Amino acid sequence: MAVEFSMLKIGNLYDRPVLAAMWGYESFQAIAKGVVTPKGQNLIVLFVTRFKQRSLTQYDDYIEDGLLYWEGEDGHGNDQRVVQAEERGTAIHLFYRELHHRPFEYKGLLCLSHHDLRVERPSRFIFALQSPDPIQNDLVAHEEEIQVVPETERLELRKSRIGQGRFREGLIQSWGGCAVTGATQMDVLKASHIKPWRHSTNEERLSPANGLLLAPTLDTLFDAGYVSFAEDGKILTSIAITPENYSRLGVSAEMKLLRFAREREPFLQHHRQAIFLR
Repeated sequence: MAVEFSMLKIGNLYDRPVLAAMWGYESFQAIAKGVVTPKGQNLIVLFVTRFKQRSLTQYDDYIEDGLLYWEGEDGHGNDQRVVQAEERGTAIHLFYRELHHRPFEYKGLLCLSHHDLRVERPSRFIFALQSPDPIQNDLVAHEEEIQVVPETERLELRKSRIGQGRFREGLIQSWGGCAVTGATQMDVLKASHIKPWRHSTNEERLSPANGLLLAPTLDTLFDAGYVSFAEDGKILTSIAITPENYSRLGVSAEMKLLRFAREREPFLQHHRQAIFLR
């Protein structure tokens, strides 16, 4: 019987004896290793335990912000197979638990985003848990760029993708309220990148010059390219939305950025040229 996953549900708990029975193994010992490669199948199954029994090798494996940080095997037996998984069309599935002797949670498919092959100690891998979330997809796609900076900076870069952390604080200090309306209800205002996060350098991702603090409707319209701002700060509207609908959305031709800053103009120019729907 082939190892397959159609009967499994992401988020559900399974122990090895149950999985062994589902997959036709005589004993769960057949899948007792941390890395299982079913014979005759283009497939890798990871069983990852964060806090292991004291008598076992203590690998530094954990999930954080939608990423699995995983150390490979001592013998490096499957390092190359993991690295070449995408190229060879090999699916990697994850079963994860925080503590030993508990059932595993099925996490679904993994996508390798970064690896550091080592010789005298286990290699280091970073996987993304598959997600339809565009924020998570951006973080995964640009993980190698983030990895080159110190750890505290990495956290700020990830926070900046969702408009939080140092990036948001800088915009609050710069604007003091919505950049267009002046509204000061900070808990509803959005910290938005002008030049999209995925197109920016690490420095640009954290720069207040590359950001606007906007009311939710304006933030949505700006991110989608339905509004932009001219060199003098006046709002630009797109032919993709009728004047009547702009009015219903609370957008008027008299709107403009409340402050001008020369260092912000290159980012606004990028938005007008690459994002704005003329």
